[in-house]
Amino acid sequence: MEGKNCFRTRWTQEPIFSGGALASLALPVSDPAASSALSTSAAPEECLVMACGDTVNVVRATSGEVLCRYTLPVEDVILHIDAVTVPKASDDGGKDATSGDEGEARAKRDASAAEKSATTKKAPKKKAGAGKTVKPIEEDEENAGQAEKKVAVPSVAASSSDAAASQGDRELAAPAGSYVAVGTRSLQVYVLRVDARVESPASPSPSPSAEKGVAADAASEKGNAAGAEGDDADVVGAATASGTLVQYSIELQRNWTAAQHAISVVHFSQSGTYLVSGATDGSVRVWNVFHHHLTHNLVCAHSSLVQSVCLDPSEAYLAVGSFEGHVTVFDFVAKRIVAAGRPHVQAVESMIFNDALTHVYSIARDRRLALNKMMFSENRKSTELKEVRAIAVKEHVSSAAFESAGLLHVGAMDGVVSTYRVSEDEAVQLVRRLPKPPSADAEDGAEEAFVRSLLVAGVPKGTNMRRLRDSVVQDAPHAPDTSSLYVGDAGFSIQHLCPSSAECSQYEVTRTVVGFLDQLLDVKLFPEASPLHRAVVTNSKDVRLYASDGCVSSKTLRGHSDVVLCCAVSSNGAWIATGAKDKEVRVWSTESCETVVRGVGGHTAEVTSLSFNGRQTDTYLLLFSVSSDENVRMWDIGVPLAERVSAKQPRSRVEEIQHRSGVNAAHTGPIYTVAVAPNDQYVATGGKDKSVNVWNITGKKMYREASLKGHRRGISSLAFSPVDRVLASASNDGSVRLWSLVSLTCLKSMQVDRTSVLQVGFFNNGTQIVTSNAEGVLRVWAIASSESVWAAEAHTEKIWALAVEERPSSGETIFYSGAADGVLIATEDYTAEEVARVKEDRHQMILQEQALSNALRKGEFSEAFMLALRLSHPRHLRQVLVRWCAKDARQCENTLRGELLPALDAEQMTRLLQYTREWITNSRHCTVATLVLYVLISSRHFEAVAQVPSMASLIEPLLAYTRKHSQRQHDLLRRTYYIDYVIRGLAPNVLTSLPPFVHHGEGRREEPPLAKRMRVE
Repeated sequence: MEGKNCFRTRWTQEPIFSGGALASLALPVSDPAASSALSTSAAPEECLVMACGDTVNVVRATSGEVLCRYTLPVEDVILHIDAVTVPKASDDGGKDATSGDEGEARAKRDASAAEKSATTKKAPKKKAGAGKTVKPIEEDEENAGQAEKKVAVPSVAASSSDAAASQGDRELAAPAGSYVAVGTRSLQVYVLRVDARVESPASPSPSPSAEKGVAADAASEKGNAAGAEGDDADVVGAATASGTLVQYSIELQRNWTAAQHAISVVHFSQSGTYLVSGATDGSVRVWNVFHHHLTHNLVCAHSSLVQSVCLDPSEAYLAVGSFEGHVTVFDFVAKRIVAAGRPHVQAVESMIFNDALTHVYSIARDRRLALNKMMFSENRKSTELKEVRAIAVKEHVSSAAFESAGLLHVGAMDGVVSTYRVSEDEAVQLVRRLPKPPSADAEDGAEEAFVRSLLVAGVPKGTNMRRLRDSVVQDAPHAPDTSSLYVGDAGFSIQHLCPSSAECSQYEVTRTVVGFLDQLLDVKLFPEASPLHRAVVTNSKDVRLYASDGCVSSKTLRGHSDVVLCCAVSSNGAWIATGAKDKEVRVWSTESCETVVRGVGGHTAEVTSLSFNGRQTDTYLLLFSVSSDENVRMWDIGVPLAERVSAKQPRSRVEEIQHRSGVNAAHTGPIYTVAVAPNDQYVATGGKDKSVNVWNITGKKMYREASLKGHRRGISSLAFSPVDRVLASASNDGSVRLWSLVSLTCLKSMQVDRTSVLQVGFFNNGTQIVTSNAEGVLRVWAIASSESVWAAEAHTEKIWALAVEERPSSGETIFYSGAADGVLIATEDYTAEEVARVKEDRHQMILQEQALSNALRKGEFSEAFMLALRLSHPRHLRQVLVRWCAKDARQCENTLRGELLPALDAEQMTRLLQYTREWITNSRHCTVATLVLYVLISSRHFEAVAQVPSMASLIEPLLAYTRKHSQRQHDLLRRTYYIDYVIRGLAPNVLTSLPPFVHHGEGRREEPPLAKRMRVE
């Protein structure tokens, strides 16, 4: 069907990760009542939380799908993030999750600390209690540089019952849900809430441009809600395997200024009650976010940047690590330093307390693992942090994470990831290691391999809280044999590491979430039967293979020593050819992701384009390559590949071959593109010399057939028609030309502007072509009419990569476009779906119009009113009201007031008011409009009317025209008085003997007193 012009974005792969910390959440997907809180009936799945510039992204860990995102309301840079999932409290007869021995111990510990604090400060005598010093967040924003003003909170006596202690914990506990904390460079801390709402398949799914988020938590204030209206909060729907639709949303709970310098660290407690923020000036503050209070204002012994913090699960001690190697331990209840020292000379990456809370383990970038003892456990007056043991690790530490007190994960600057078993008295044992990637050996590849962050997979913060609170604590959340990690590197990718099935002492990469694509240079698609979906070439030495939509890469091709510029996929999907700036042509196996054939000596400059022949067999497989050296090469790779498959040679062996045929100086400048005809008869090349050269293939030899000239600038892309002997060429002069391979002449030239056209491709049985240009515009052309039938500004930069996928099984047509802006967009053709929808809508409209006519004929005005409103027929709706009023105005008014208008939703009410606005502009229809306005105002409260969407834009013309018609009617009424005067004045004179002062027909007038007296006399 020619003239397709209905296209839409199917999915988008955008930058989602720009380095920095990683966090995880547990979001339920099966229980509608669970909402965003983790309950026993819900089926949670792990989702990653990451930052990209000023945007927070929540990504499904398994598929890489972006569930929701939030962009900061002001231009800023996110420095650190953390997340926590707060489960719902158990409904077991009033017992909260925090109860038992630990709740009692916490109450006693708080009471003891309060007594000590009152004694040391010589404060007035007060009852001993577990009250904590709190400070409103708003007060701290106004007095950030002043001393903390303490407000006493009613305390709980040390001898209070367990029920009272549990009640106090419930009041301070965070509300159930999933939360994300963000620290920024502009001194701000943002707290966001992530919601997952399960909907039935029958309910309509809102579009990404629909309402932004679910209603905020009751604790959030109106001011914060108003401030978040302009924020860029996205809502994404995802369908589960059962068919239910899950709507994910993220919204701002509150934000505030947390320090006088940039926020370098944010850290949620395991319970989610407290949020610790550290700044670049060394200040540490603890907030009760959900009750809007500053609970701790801690001062470290140093003024160095806060690099890391650690709060033990029982919330007894807080450890702070600095950029200069200091470690400071605070009593979290008494809010004082209990131990401090400098066991390192570089940034402290991670810390953890042992189970007995007597030692602090720390590891820093100086490659030292320090086991420090807090000496106050032996001497209460001592604040020394004594180093009892120091161990040097092999890796150059760039990131580290303690999974437990006995298990340490270390990421190195060269991409190595190691897991160690740590003990206080035994030697450190290496459990597992991820070997150094090959790209780390190169000088410019070591930077991308740099490990920026580590996150233990499968244990989102807060999900194991109930076990901790119920004192059922395991030695380690994961056994060393089953630990898996998420590793974020400097190349903005997140790798999921699992123990290798072949070698238990090594990690293997199961999947990679590609957070940033840089510039996309080429995209090639695999056949529909292949397990892989596409190969993506970015501005790097690696080629990533994707098995599905989204940003999860299943395989990576590594081997080139310079940036890869192009690739090609064989028709069976078994082989991939790549060309790079290192002048090499490589052929890879999609099964092993290893190089099987390497072409040497073919080119002396960068390889710019590749293409396989169309009719491929096991032994007949040709590869054509062009380069900036002006040469065209043909590689016969069918024979070596067939020998490799039949002989089953070792995978480590790489076959080196020479080109079978070629043409030197095929163009008078760099060659940019090459294409092969579907019947393998012709090969076309184009380059900077503005000409298209057509080559004939005979017996694996190349002969010049013709040189097609007509473009005014260089040729950027070529494509053969799949059904006709036609060649399409795209040029930097902004035109697309169609050439006949029979007459070797130009058939048509299509051009809209002078913007360079970079890619071209046929689809829809060769009746249409799609092009991309240097301004990020995708354009679809109808060949028969030589007109552009659809265009969209899909990207903001040059579109270097374009691939067309036509699926015969489903009849789908999808464009994959990649640009220099680092975005890959899949655009689908939904013309058939749109045609079916239009037909169905037209059919339903005809039925409803017939029902409207029947209702009017039968006098069923209520039903006719609703049908006309649903059909969006203002003329029919006005006629219904006119006929109804003519028949029984009182019934019309009462029915509208009592039944119809109160039942309208916001959208229908807005539509009715829009029609009323149009009616009231015409004096002939103003009576109907005033009737609707009168009934509306009398049937609804003015506050409900004010909440109607777009009411502000509707009320002004309604008021203006109402005044105008009212004035017109009053003027008309006054003019009718003149008619009465004229009618009286036109009455004929009557002959009478009465004096002139007597009105005819009204009797005699009373005589004046003087006349009456004279008559009597």
